[in-house]
Amino acid sequence: MTFSVYQIDELEAWLALDDDAAFTAGTPEYRYETRLAMVDDLKCRNVVEDLEWGKLVEEAVGAYANEST
Repeated sequence: MTFSVYQIDELEAWLALDDDAAFTAGTPEYRYETRLAMVDDLKCRNVVEDLEWGKLVEEAVGAYANEST
């Protein structure tokens, strides 16, 4: 899998969520919905393809499961 500089910048924003105080202060549901909205936006703008989108959705689901227990 090859990523462009543009894709890397966009995916770094995904990773930066965990360092954002407003994001981490939110409820698990808020964080889950934010992650899903971000992933859907990346797919709509063709930053990620279906396979990458699916992996990011799985990551969001896993994070929600860990955060909501």
